Amino acid sequence: MVSLRALVVNAVVGLVILFVANVLGLGVQISIVTLLVCAVFGVPGAVVVILLALFDIAFAATVAPVHLT
Repeated sequence: MVSLRALVVNAVVGLVILFVANVLGLGVQISIVTLLVCAVFGVPGAVVVILLALFDIAFAATVAPVHLT
């Protein structure tokens, strides 16, 4: 059985990895969904979120073009 302390440490490290990836400019959108994925799944969740953002599948911080009329 996994201890509660190990789960909390894994979740915190996953969130730190997500924020570091965002600071490094990997284009990861910080939202409630990405925070929940990283908090629940920890490091593997952070890696999946970063990979999905890098390949523009999901969680990518895109900029919508502005149309001036």
